[in-house]
Amino acid sequence: MTTTIAPAPARAAIDSFIHTTGSWVASQLDACTRCGICAEACHFYEATGNPEFAPVWKVELLRRAYEQRFTLTGRAKLMLGLDKPVTDEDISHWSPIVYEACTLCNKCAMVCPMGIQLGPLIHDVREAMAEAEIIPADLVEAVRKQEEIGSPLGVTDDAWVDRIEWIADEWEVEIPIDVKGSDTMVAFTSIELMKFPENIVAIAKILNAAGEKWTISTPGREVVNFGVFEGNPDRVKLFMARLLDSAKELGVKRLVVTECGHAYDLLRWTAPNMVEMPCEVTHIVAVIDELIKAKRITLRPGAFDEGGTITFHDACKIQRRGGHIEEPRNILKLLAPTSFKELDRCREESVCCGGGGGVIAIKEADPLRYKVFELKIRQMEEVGATRVAMTCANCRLQFTESLQHFGSPVKAVGLSHLVAEALVEE
Repeated sequence: MTTTIAPAPARAAIDSFIHTTGSWVASQLDACTRCGICAEACHFYEATGNPEFAPVWKVELLRRAYEQRFTLTGRAKLMLGLDKPVTDEDISHWSPIVYEACTLCNKCAMVCPMGIQLGPLIHDVREAMAEAEIIPADLVEAVRKQEEIGSPLGVTDDAWVDRIEWIADEWEVEIPIDVKGSDTMVAFTSIELMKFPENIVAIAKILNAAGEKWTISTPGREVVNFGVFEGNPDRVKLFMARLLDSAKELGVKRLVVTECGHAYDLLRWTAPNMVEMPCEVTHIVAVIDELIKAKRITLRPGAFDEGGTITFHDACKIQRRGGHIEEPRNILKLLAPTSFKELDRCREESVCCGGGGGVIAIKEADPLRYKVFELKIRQMEEVGATRVAMTCANCRLQFTESLQHFGSPVKAVGLSHLVAEALVEE
């Protein structure tokens, strides 16, 4: 793995582990029986059988550092040679394990009999890797671009304005920018802007049809937070502040996250414990469901019952973590009441797409994420799907690239796009 390496990475990582280990982390590590049940929930382990991909093993360095510093047993084992200190080689070895073979989906926590939150613990390991500066080079580059340019894909302010204007002109849709006093601020991803512009069009059409007073923000134009993927808390706060400060400046009542699961998780659940929130945070799929129920938009029932079976992929951070499980199903049961079929493992038990947590940004992880995606291929084949809908643009990018890689005829579509296509103009 190509990495950026700092002097004495083990020392930097251990200092981070020690700083991280408060009472909560200690209680989590002490409660672990190392039963290995978490491995069965990990898509990387399921796809490869590699024991190093078991979630409990991914936090092994954190456990060792904690025990050797804070427990008598750990100190004794180290003194007697029954355990070994964390070395530079360990840090280099674990870096690809926690960055390339983990999407931070936290499904492992759902099956843990002790209720251990393994996802946050693995994120703590990433923080240590970030302190040691042993991070995949592609991830470092994406973080640098977001910090300096404002977009992990390198979209400058001018390029963003040009792209938005082109989208509005090409599809003849109104996209309000920096409108103070709006009720809603919508934050898109660079993935939607550059890869799936039709998603921006779809959401604009839906909100305009509903008569929503909404806007997008120039300084708060990127909802993705690569500081989370890197494990750098300072950058997490920086990128988050760009959004929340923009929402405050515009005076909106709510911030709508479009299609990024990790951004929604951060802004909806983590941010309120870090900063004072200027407004509520919600996800576009919840907004669409509300608009349908309130009869502010009307859709053609059965609009997508033709063209074969359509299924749905539950995004880990939007459905399992975010709780927006019923809303997409309400929509699909309206749009495709006879052709919609569930995957065998869905809802809370959904299999992660394999590209989240920054994994899709790491070129060296491509063979592994494609291997993991075979799990989704088999699921879709079992229900005979011709289309798969989803509410996360990162998932959609993983599906699009992977379906092409395997030569699959299945088409990945954004749920918002389906809704916009089925709008009844009044």
